[in-house]
Amino acid sequence: MRPDRLRLAAALVVAVPLLVYPLMLASGARFPSPDDCVRVAPAGSTDALDLVFGRRDTVPEAEELLEQVKGVGYVDAELRADGCQRCKVLYDGITSYAQGASSRAEARRAGLEAEIEIQPPP
Repeated sequence: MRPDRLRLAAALVVAVPLLVYPLMLASGARFPSPDDCVRVAPAGSTDALDLVFGRRDTVPEAEELLEQVKGVGYVDAELRADGCQRCKVLYDGITSYAQGASSRAEARRAGLEAEIEIQPPP
């Protein structure tokens, strides 16, 4: 590649995001906030549900919570990214809101901060 084309390409790599990003913000586009990734299910929800035991900012913190959750009997709980740059510990085997509510109550009795959430879209 010729030096003048290389400089042009480098300038475009820098300039395009600087120009496009403000336009995206002006159109209403935004990055999701941590609250955007928490979708607590309303009572009686028929959506696909997860029992979420909590979110953590780092993988080691989430792994620590996962071990605590497994230690009280939720051996099928797992760790997943939540789409907002956090890790969540969850059990995705909830088949109905009633089952989720029962599991949430059991988890809370064990000292866990569980909540029934609507699964994110695939």
